[in-house]
Amino acid sequence: MTAVVEVDEQYAQKFQQFIKSIPKNAIKLTYVKSNLDEEIEKRINEIKNGRVETRSLSALSSIRERYASR
Repeated sequence: MTAVVEVDEQYAQKFQQFIKSIPKNAIKLTYVKSNLDEEIEKRINEIKNGRVETRSLSALSSIRERYASR
């Protein structure tokens, strides 16, 4: 059986304790995705550190003109 469980932040610690009480071979935890705030922070840091190339919106005007004129 596969399930996605969303836990309210105020119950996260209790939920983690509950998960630890279950026998290890009974469940397999696979984290689906990072928290949205963490993902945004990661992207911002990538931009600030220069690991990701960015372009201004005005640099994209040629693309917009190409597709808007169709």
